[in-house]
Amino acid sequence: MILRRTHEMVSGDLSAALARQPSTENTVVSLHTQVADYSLDGERFALLSAWGGRQEVTLDNRRIAVDDDTWLPIPAGPATVRIRGSEPVNVLTVLFRRGMPEEVLGALITPDDRLLDEGEAQVSAALPFIPHLQTHDRGVTPVLLFIRRHCEMGLNDPLWFEEQFAFLLERMLARHRDVLQRARGVPVRRAATRREILRRVSLATDFIHSNFDKPLMLGDMARAAFLSRHHFLRLFKHIHEVTPHEYLQRKRTTVAGRLLRGSEMAVEDIVKVVGFDSRSTLFRALRRFHGVTPRECRRAADSLTFMGGVGAAAA
Repeated sequence: MILRRTHEMVSGDLSAALARQPSTENTVVSLHTQVADYSLDGERFALLSAWGGRQEVTLDNRRIAVDDDTWLPIPAGPATVRIRGSEPVNVLTVLFRRGMPEEVLGALITPDDRLLDEGEAQVSAALPFIPHLQTHDRGVTPVLLFIRRHCEMGLNDPLWFEEQFAFLLERMLARHRDVLQRARGVPVRRAATRREILRRVSLATDFIHSNFDKPLMLGDMARAAFLSRHHFLRLFKHIHEVTPHEYLQRKRTTVAGRLLRGSEMAVEDIVKVVGFDSRSTLFRALRRFHGVTPRECRRAADSLTFMGGVGAAAA
């Protein structure tokens, strides 16, 4: 089932429509709107993405902003979503039918000979996903964009969406495996400790993506991760292979590049909107991270892509 909206939503309308969708069916929310409010009941695994603006998600008493650079998995628990944009925001929210993520995981971890003998995959394995932002990449993002394009074309074929959702889950699981491989470089012995480090660093990564336009200090990020400053700095560098400051500057630079290319905003206004302290800081960051000047960025054929290490620490 696809829920489409191309106008401003009345609060509660979309939530009510979602509540009527059976959890045994896949659901896609495809929005092009400046204003919307809706709730997720947590009965189904969800994935949220947005382009041209933000979806602001309240989850576990945290505010998480999903924008052009990120997507957010929500494996369980209720969440509320708020959209307020000066221009229409393109939103794609995927609600997987109940049990589908476990089925895909089971098929991937069950040996082929057992699948042939028994005909069923193991479905008891726990899903590895946790609710933290992930940066777009060449694995998950193309599938999201492919689904979004067909939603905009008006396709409403349950079989097609079932197949695409399976491909999407496979890519998400592959990303999670790659992130864990990178995280093995953290110098700890216990796997449980490593998972907790990933979770703590992910909290800080979410905080950076959601508050990059504000003045941020190392202490602010460390508090978001519930770590001391030095401990946080060391662990963040292990996970992302860049410092928190560099990660923040890359995020600001990528957003500035999109505004330079996609709007008529003055450079001075963009500097303020993305959180830089001066024009010269923006110019240096554009040159360092993307090799362009603001004038060249205005003429660029493609928008700049956020490159922030491994993104959020665990899918």
